Amino acid sequence: MRKPRLEDVDDLLEFAGDADVMQWIGDKPGGRDAAVELVERWIARWNANGVGQFVVVADGQIIGRVGLLIWDSRTWETATYDSAGAAAENELGWALSSSHWGRGYALEAAAAAREWAYAARGASRLIALSAPCDARSTRVAAEPGAEPEQLVQMPAYAPARAWVPP
Repeated sequence: MRKPRLEDVDDLLEFAGDADVMQWIGDKPGGRDAAVELVERWIARWNANGVGQFVVVADGQIIGRVGLLIWDSRTWETATYDSAGAAAENELGWALSSSHWGRGYALEAAAAAREWAYAARGASRLIALSAPCDARSTRVAAEPGAEPEQLVQMPAYAPARAWVPP
C-alpha cells in the first residue's frame, strides 16, 4: 500500500473501467478521464484530512485501493473532518479490480489499513460499509469479528450495512 500519485493514472485504467467494481463504489466505469478523476479525488482527500485511500500494489501492479474515507453521519455524504465535526465517521473501505477478486488481497489490504489507522493515526473508531447484497465485501467487513451496527442510506448509493470491529 502507498499513497496515490498522479502518475498512477495509467495503472488504474483497468480499475476505473471495471463495471463490476464501480457498481459498489458509486462511480460509473470509464477510461482515462475516470482514472484521472479517481486519483485526483484520492489525493484531495489525503490533503483535506491527512488520511485517505492508498493504492494497493501486488506484483508491481496497482490492483485497487484501500484506506479511510470520511463520512458525515448526519447526511451519509463524503466529508472532511472539518465539515463533519463530531459527526465524522472513519470508514475503512476497499475496492479491487475484479480480476483480482477471490485471492485474499482485499482481506490482507483491509487488515493492514486497519492496523495503520489505529496505530499510526490514532483512530478510536472505524466502520466498514457494505451493501447487504455484496457478499464478497460483507465477508471482508465481518472478518475481524466485526458486528453489524446499523443500515445507512447514502444519497448516491444503495443502502449499506455499517460494520464495527470489536
